Amino acid sequence: MPSYEQGRHFRACKGRVMLSTCRALALAATLIATLGTAATPKPASLCDGGLLAILNRPTIGFSTCAVAPHHFVGEFGIQNTVDAAGSNVSLGQGFLRFGLGHGFEADINGPNVIAGSTIPVAGLQDLGLGLKWQFLDRPTFGGAFDLIQNLPTARAGVTLGAPSTTLNLDLATALGPRAGLGLTVGAIDTSGFAPSGARRRYLAFQPSMALTDLLTPRLQAYLEGVALSNTAPGAPGAFTVDGGFQYAATPTLELDIEAAQSTSDGVRSHYLGLGFGIAI
Repeated sequence: MPSYEQGRHFRACKGRVMLSTCRALALAATLIATLGTAATPKPASLCDGGLLAILNRPTIGFSTCAVAPHHFVGEFGIQNTVDAAGSNVSLGQGFLRFGLGHGFEADINGPNVIAGSTIPVAGLQDLGLGLKWQFLDRPTFGGAFDLIQNLPTARAGVTLGAPSTTLNLDLATALGPRAGLGLTVGAIDTSGFAPSGARRRYLAFQPSMALTDLLTPRLQAYLEGVALSNTAPGAPGAFTVDGGFQYAATPTLELDIEAAQSTSDGVRSHYLGLGFGIAI
């Protein structure tokens, strides 16, 4: 069946115009429409969504997208956490990312200052170094590994007191033209205080799943669930539900807002946060 545009050209040809000319015009209309469709490229990667796809924040899980070679992405924020014992504020929440090429990026975890009634002293937290390898980059699937090594650089009362290593497996898939699903499975080798009071190393696992929905070309909503197997040696785990919005103010600037509710050993806490991401 001819399209509307083809039909319009056929009707214009009734009367004095020859049938061969009508056919030529119809063929030209079809060719132009075909070329117009072909000129609109389909996304070659989940990471073609710009900063909304590339940023790790504000979710706890990580993105599968590595920063483009020779580019820089900075992630920053502020977060206020409240529980029965009091509240504390994290300011900075820095995560600095540098594209190395071939799906690799180098990361700096920090700076971040923490202060409040639930910690002994205020100060700059431990800094870390990281590396991301994006091993899968397809229109509907993505995959990456993150390795982050935190070092005891902060002063007593703020530092963990020992190195901490995190290895993440990040997976993502598209759920149609607007929605997506991300999964991060983290293994954390760290240290803490056992019930006896002695410091011990322990291994914790942290799987997370995030559902995203692109409400408009610039506004994205997300909902995430995160489980932590244990919070200290011999201690129970924690579960967090968080959600929020990301807004692409410009191609190089993202703004976001987040809220979460957590439960650990029957103790509830919640946090609110604001942040932004910038690309250079």
